[in-house]
Amino acid sequence: MIGELPLEIQIKLLRLAPASSLKHVNSHFYMLYNSLYYDKIIETFGEDIIYVIIKALSWIKIYIRSLDAFRFVCRNVIKSRLDLKNVPVARKRAEDCCRDMDPIVANEILNCEYIKDSWRYIYSVLKNKRLFAEYTDYKIDEPTNYVFNHFVEINRSYLLSYTKSLWLAPGDYNLNIGLVIKHGSGLGTTKFEIKYENLQGKTVTQTFYPPTNINEILPKQQFCFLRLGEFTIPPADPKVGTDDCNHHNKLYKVQLVMEEIGLYLKSGFRIFFIDICQPLLLFNDFDLLYYSVKETNYKYFINLPMKNLYKALNYIQNGGENHELNQNDDQAHYGEGDPFDIMDQYDQDYSVDDVLVKSSIPSAPNKDKRPVEKEQNKYKDKRMKMVYGSSKKDHSMANYILNKQKDPREDKLAAYADFYFNNHFKKRYFKFNTVYQRRQFINRFGDFDLDWNNVEEYKPGTRLDDKTSNRQRSCAYDKEGLKWKIPLVGEL
Repeated sequence: MIGELPLEIQIKLLRLAPASSLKHVNSHFYMLYNSLYYDKIIETFGEDIIYVIIKALSWIKIYIRSLDAFRFVCRNVIKSRLDLKNVPVARKRAEDCCRDMDPIVANEILNCEYIKDSWRYIYSVLKNKRLFAEYTDYKIDEPTNYVFNHFVEINRSYLLSYTKSLWLAPGDYNLNIGLVIKHGSGLGTTKFEIKYENLQGKTVTQTFYPPTNINEILPKQQFCFLRLGEFTIPPADPKVGTDDCNHHNKLYKVQLVMEEIGLYLKSGFRIFFIDICQPLLLFNDFDLLYYSVKETNYKYFINLPMKNLYKALNYIQNGGENHELNQNDDQAHYGEGDPFDIMDQYDQDYSVDDVLVKSSIPSAPNKDKRPVEKEQNKYKDKRMKMVYGSSKKDHSMANYILNKQKDPREDKLAAYADFYFNNHFKKRYFKFNTVYQRRQFINRFGDFDLDWNNVEEYKPGTRLDDKTSNRQRSCAYDKEGLKWKIPLVGEL
């Protein structure tokens, strides 16, 4: 009955109640819901974002392909009905993807598997930002610090400075940081700033400070996702021209600064990433301070395909460099960065497209000796039943996605994605700012404290379908443990 309504009314219904189950009624509404995110991308970021997506197409496809570890069946609903093909990405230079490209050609490029069937997840990547820690971005006292590939370890350093430029659409955002406290000192004297230039040409600065006793608040030897604050990017005024070095169409150039505010020794913590995301239920409705996971190994918290994707996107949008605000030499350079110029800076372990060929430049030795790599393939068979169902048909779908690839690099990506998204760590401890908000959360989702106290120490090779790991959870929030592993996926 509802499917016989005019298309305009169907779209109106989806927009009025995006959180409803209407999108799951049948494949028609599911495909319509996905396609509306393409319109939302254009509406939010402007038409030029299409050429940014085309430049980053290879990295986007790698990331979206990794999500098949938990969404293959849903994505295949759209793919099969639109008869989408996984068209190889042509290795074109940045000048071939300019704003003068024929829109018809641009649409043909995007009419492929892993793109047209995943607009909702592409929107989440563009709307949110996750800035993964790298030593080249941080200024610290290097002689006292070891160099790791995927995180920054602060060890007896008086100097701590970090600056990064990025482009954000108007809206409300949370500023968070993912880190591990070993013993921890000096984190409470760190200042975080968000700077942007408003449409009147004035620089707006919003400053955030962690609690001064943060070293005592955060648990030790655990991964912590800490909320630092909230900020707002104002809407663009269509009556005011916004194409300059700090604005482009509907986007603002934002500068993130993290620095020490005094001569205090900092030591004993690892920085994994800084996260800028849309308003989140936990942080904004329940006033959450942080949540923690009983693990410290970066491999469980740093998504390498996502890291490569954000590196490519930021390089493209910044015009190839990390210019600061008010630098006129950056004018009109938005979207003109060539992601191929920094091929040696991407992680090469999980490249599956022709664009990401093994680099001849050797990577720095990894000092984390835990044999996590040996565990990755163990999850492949163990998670099929839990993720894809128990029927032969569902099991064959799991075998298809995990085994269909002929290229060993694709097998490696599938095994890595299954390891990252379907691993042992799904239970978290939540620390709220008030007892009232904690009680409200427990009343709605269940007692997470019971789950947390029942978590055994993780041992390599632990089966996810063991009785100890398959115990009924008391807390119903994010049972599959996916919400914190990918950029926030919201509703229309």
